Amino acid sequence: MILIGTDFSVGSLHAAKIGLLLAQKTDSKVVLLNAFKAQSRTGMFMSMDRYIRQAAEQDMAEFVAQIDPALRPFIHEARVVRGFAEEVIMQWDEDENVGLVVVGTQGSSAIREIFMGRTANILLNKLNSPILAIPAEAEERAPTGLIFAWDGRPLDVTACDKLLNWASKMKVPLEVIHVHTNHSVPCDEVVKAFFKRHQIKFDIIPGEGDVKDEIDDYLQKFPQNWLTLIKRERGFFEPFFHDSMVKREIFSTTNPILII
Repeated sequence: MILIGTDFSVGSLHAAKIGLLLAQKTDSKVVLLNAFKAQSRTGMFMSMDRYIRQAAEQDMAEFVAQIDPALRPFIHEARVVRGFAEEVIMQWDEDENVGLVVVGTQGSSAIREIFMGRTANILLNKLNSPILAIPAEAEERAPTGLIFAWDGRPLDVTACDKLLNWASKMKVPLEVIHVHTNHSVPCDEVVKAFFKRHQIKFDIIPGEGDVKDEIDDYLQKFPQNWLTLIKRERGFFEPFFHDSMVKREIFSTTNPILII
């Protein structure tokens, strides 16, 4: 199941369309989910909850109507739920068989905004399911490849298997890139052997400047491919994404990002 969170904005519609194109490619079910929060006013005997829900359900119907009819059969359910977005998504992640959570972003700092916002940080640290973040500038199409940005440090077998499994699910080739600078650590030989054994393309990019710039330049050549990151056990990305400058700028990419 692919869970697509929406606030009915242009950005979330764009994300929903791409999420549904992925569902079509992988023959998956999609749940469109909107969360609303209503509070009763002091002194009133009737909650505004019912009216807000009705308005949200109408918005959901109009939202679905904007989706290509060829993609609508993959919408298993369009649900409006009371609560805060991050809490509702986490509850669904615990209770339902969610395989992927899709969220949309907007603006030139799209990815930076979602990963540094309160809701996103909560989801990244607590969600069991992978997250697909889709910036407003992303091409409206299913992926033709996954590009995993690797810092060269050791990865456990489970993480490597996840990369292969997602490439297999999406029916696309997997490519690994490593930006090598004067400050880079030697690439882990066990992981390199894993890539070689599974015939995964592995490119080393000479980096004269910032790692972020090198990755951005590389991704610009492949706008139809999705960037892939792996969360470490501590709950965040590869170590080089902790660098303050890189963390501040890396998410300016217009490529969708799959975090597994």
